[in-house]
Amino acid sequence: LIFKDANLTSCLDTSDGWQISAKTIAINEKSKRGYIKNLSLKVKDNTLLKLPYLPFAVSTERLNGFLEPDIGITSDGLDIYLPYFFVLSERSDITIAPRALKKRGLGLETNYRYLTSASADNYLDLMFFSSDKEAKKNYAVDDSRWAFKWSDLRKFKNFVGKINWSKSSDPMVLLDLPSNLTNIATQRDHYLPQSIEVCGHIKNFYISIARQGYQSLNPFMTNGFIKKPELNLSYLASGGPLTFIGKIQYSDFNLEHPINNLLIPSSNFKEGSRSIAEIELSSKSNIGVVNFGMHGTLVSKKYNLANASSSQNSKSISSFGIEASTTLRRILPSRLSLITPSLSYEKTSYEDQTLDPIFDLHIKNSNYLHSPNQALFFGKDRIADQEYFLAKIKWRARFQDKQTILFQLSKKHEKEASKVFNQILGINLDADRQSGVKAQWDSPNLNAFMEANYSDKRNELNFANTSFTLNLQETQLSFSRKFRRQVPLLGPSNKLDYGEVTLDQTLVGGYKILAGISKDLATQKNLASYLGIGFENCCFAFKLFASDKRLSKYDFTNGAAPYANNAAWENMISVENKSRINFEFELKGITGSKTQLNKFFSNAFANF
Repeated sequence: LIFKDANLTSCLDTSDGWQISAKTIAINEKSKRGYIKNLSLKVKDNTLLKLPYLPFAVSTERLNGFLEPDIGITSDGLDIYLPYFFVLSERSDITIAPRALKKRGLGLETNYRYLTSASADNYLDLMFFSSDKEAKKNYAVDDSRWAFKWSDLRKFKNFVGKINWSKSSDPMVLLDLPSNLTNIATQRDHYLPQSIEVCGHIKNFYISIARQGYQSLNPFMTNGFIKKPELNLSYLASGGPLTFIGKIQYSDFNLEHPINNLLIPSSNFKEGSRSIAEIELSSKSNIGVVNFGMHGTLVSKKYNLANASSSQNSKSISSFGIEASTTLRRILPSRLSLITPSLSYEKTSYEDQTLDPIFDLHIKNSNYLHSPNQALFFGKDRIADQEYFLAKIKWRARFQDKQTILFQLSKKHEKEASKVFNQILGINLDADRQSGVKAQWDSPNLNAFMEANYSDKRNELNFANTSFTLNLQETQLSFSRKFRRQVPLLGPSNKLDYGEVTLDQTLVGGYKILAGISKDLATQKNLASYLGIGFENCCFAFKLFASDKRLSKYDFTNGAAPYANNAAWENMISVENKSRINFEFELKGITGSKTQLNKFFSNAFANF
């Protein structure tokens, strides 16, 4: 079909929508695509755009063809994508987008999606710039810059195979060249995972074999250790009140060379293997309305280090815990209430582990009032000695109007300070008494959460997390704040304190305001902010928004900081601070809906 001197619109009233006037409009009914020549676009009777040629689709089916271009004004100049969508099969497709960034150069981005099962959303994302003019000027980098991510999941009866592999040419490429098409990493990711795993169940046995590693996105830190391989075998058996768990783990740790880490000297890194055997026996019983639980664990670990003069002796560390609790119920026509008081005792023996290497250790970024049998660390390189009593009382209520409320008070009394924990932090904390509070309120339109831990002995806040979300028909408002003290990377005395506010407000006449800001409250510095305005009616929509992103400046003056290059850090901050202005539009009935703004919300502190 060919139309001469034609008008095209999906609006009943073009004075309040859009209209395309063209010398020629052609539609191919077989390919379900068309094109427009000598196009003039009017929105609300105002001419906004003139183009000599524009292709478009006339079907909602997945079709090959160009998608709407993406145009942004950034601190690196004009940024233009021209994506092309290609259907490979019923279960796969690919989007290829040439990209031009004025101060950076020309690049290419692709997004390949494919299904291996109904629940497996697999993809391969790639971005590539043959050269980067700004990187050459600021970092003397004259090579190509690229990054990719491959996510794949496959099931074979009782076994699952997983691939989660990302890699980049350098740590800064994803900050320098943020993408609206690919999903390689968010702005708050600290590393790119590089793992392959096969795992599965055979009756009471669980087995897995994996290769695990990562690439650091911090230019001052090494990529760390690679587990190749890591083998896990576990067995679980239960009968009556007793449960037995046995675990065996073998990990071989290797390093990528050369090691570039300005925070930790390279002499501290040692390659080798670690073997761990763990057995646990637990029981649960009831005496009247009181529930009792007990558990005992024995962990034995041994290291075999490369180039070591002698092999290290194995270490065995035992732990024991007991808990008593009861639940009181009250059922009313309008609500159900539960009150659960509990009292527990935990003890883990001390074993000197200062000569053991640290391969995959990390302090848990959670609360200090640990549940029974919960370790202080990720990994097994350090098993913390601890002895404490923990008392809790929890109240939960569910109402007929779908509201739920949770309120919990906790009190922890340490008998002795953890020697292992003090050695890791490089400080000498005494045995502490801590108080904790947790409150949560969920309803269809309102969600609020608050959790805090306070040191009674040191008279200071250990950590606090708060979030508030309001979802009304015309207003979406969120607030979150996260505070944490004693972050090991930053030295023995430090704190992190971040806050964030976002607003999505619908106004009269189809207009909408989008705004958000995140801030480092310790240094009073804005980390990211955006402000935008949008409009939408039955046949037309647009969004214009500006964003600004800043890197936070940490204080590397204590602890591990002697190895930090503060001048390099200051220079990187000045180079990597980013700003951007983007424009999105949708002509209902002729262009597809775009959801790039959702990437701002996916980085919210409330989601971490």
